[in-house]
Amino acid sequence: MTTRTVLQDPGGNIYFQYIVFLCIFMLGIRKLFLIRIENMIMSKPIFFAMLFAIVVAPFWLFKLGWVMRSKKAQGVMAFAGMGFAGDQIKEDYSVISFRVGEDRIWFNGLGNLPYKPGDKLGVRYQPGDVYDVRVDTFAGIWGDTLVYSGIPALILLVLFLHPLVVPWGSRIRLTARKPFIGVHSPEKLHR
Repeated sequence: MTTRTVLQDPGGNIYFQYIVFLCIFMLGIRKLFLIRIENMIMSKPIFFAMLFAIVVAPFWLFKLGWVMRSKKAQGVMAFAGMGFAGDQIKEDYSVISFRVGEDRIWFNGLGNLPYKPGDKLGVRYQPGDVYDVRVDTFAGIWGDTLVYSGIPALILLVLFLHPLVVPWGSRIRLTARKPFIGVHSPEKLHR
């Protein structure tokens, strides 16, 4: 029997993969705009829906794919650890182990879990990478996705609702030349 030990923060390298995917996606969109779109005019809701799809939706799609590919396992809470997240702040985490075949995998999970040492809890892991593991709770799986996608979603919502950024009834023009985005107010559209 082999025992492997991994100390992994709950974020892992998932978001590095997402950033690479987003860069490739944006390059593809840029080429699409440069080749096929010379002058595209759209309404404010359509423009912000497109921004939402480009900026926020990939976080959710990536996590949905992760959840669909993951497998469940029974984990055991070993102990609650305490580390430093800076000079003044103490950060707690849970050390959890689970079995995959003959191997026992150890990882650092979320802090403040309501489990005592020896309690059983569910974990999810990727079959191709058993070190890509999360505690099977809503916060364990979706917490980082909510934060990472919620901040841009909140910014887009404020930009959408604020009448001085993009006035109501205005149209947005996308072009392949500078300025790439132009806002045409309702007064200019009706002249």
